[in-house]
Amino acid sequence: MGLMPIMRWTIAAGLILIAVNAHATPGHKLLNHCKSGEGRGLESAIPFGTCLGFASAVMEAMIANGRDERLKVGSSSDAGVEHGYMSGHNACFPVGTNPGDVRNAAKEFLNNNPDKLDDKAVDLVAEALAGAYPCK
Repeated sequence: MGLMPIMRWTIAAGLILIAVNAHATPGHKLLNHCKSGEGRGLESAIPFGTCLGFASAVMEAMIANGRDERLKVGSSSDAGVEHGYMSGHNACFPVGTNPGDVRNAAKEFLNNNPDKLDDKAVDLVAEALAGAYPCK
């Protein structure tokens, strides 16, 4: 089995876990998944996929909001950038942004802001991505 089917499976597993727990996930729970996903083997694959899938889903939602004319706050003049918006945070993602980089930005932000971990994970990830991918 190659890497791509494993990545698809872990992302799918993460998205399923998010859908099952559709209530507002707190930041400390997402950080727990991100930290648990650092190991090897199946016991790490599911939390890794959850963290990766959650952060990637927030990025995709931000980009979708950035395309919605009703929500546009501004736009980037760079054609190679996708403007995103969510929870009061703007981000400008280079086209083809790597989901692993998005995951790492979210994990780092959660790790560095323990005082915010009771807040909604979706809002925290949006803030993390706005900081990691600022608009010029």
